[in-house]
Amino acid sequence: MSRLRKPRKIGLFGGTFDPVHEGHLALARTALADCGLDQVLFIPAARPPHKQQPVASFSHRVAMLREALSGSRTMAVSLVEAEHGTSYTIDTVRELKKQFSGQELFFLIGADSLVELHLWYCYEELLTQVRFIVAARPSVSLNQVMAAVAALPGDFVYDARTRTWQRDDGACIHYLADVRVEVSSSEVRRLLARGLPAPMVPKRVRRYIEIHQLYRQ
Repeated sequence: MSRLRKPRKIGLFGGTFDPVHEGHLALARTALADCGLDQVLFIPAARPPHKQQPVASFSHRVAMLREALSGSRTMAVSLVEAEHGTSYTIDTVRELKKQFSGQELFFLIGADSLVELHLWYCYEELLTQVRFIVAARPSVSLNQVMAAVAALPGDFVYDARTRTWQRDDGACIHYLADVRVEVSSSEVRRLLARGLPAPMVPKRVRRYIEIHQLYRQ
């Protein structure tokens, strides 16, 4: 009799990645290590519904991600949002649930996004479809994180040892307290526009930006 294969754990990391920087990579690496993920998929947004449109084109942002993840066996790029024209997170998750049937899906967000999760389209369905991995942010205290979880529907029970909130139906939120890289894509763009060094950008990505003269004023 063949052994049943254990479901793979796949992290979904959505964003504009305009451009990708070391903060993004640090979050993915920490999630891989702390949550036992097998892979993290970076999902660049083709058309972000609630943000201003990215400065760099979708093709450039994808190319920069591929440069940043070159050689990695545990991090890759997914073009699901471009291929299926999805805009909202729930649409992306529904499509990936089909692609990765039988696998465990985890969604990576920052603590600032958790505070606004109740405003997301179909957020209650999201809680039942993926497990959330929430990265600490310098601007969001642990008390704010706990208040945001308490405001979600249902009773989440907190386990301080694993820093995880669990609901009876399987909904789960894991808190990464050790990810506090203070860098943003907007700050990176400001430096690049002024012709200043941007050490928080991976070397291969910096070279790509220079070759294609991106983010110049």
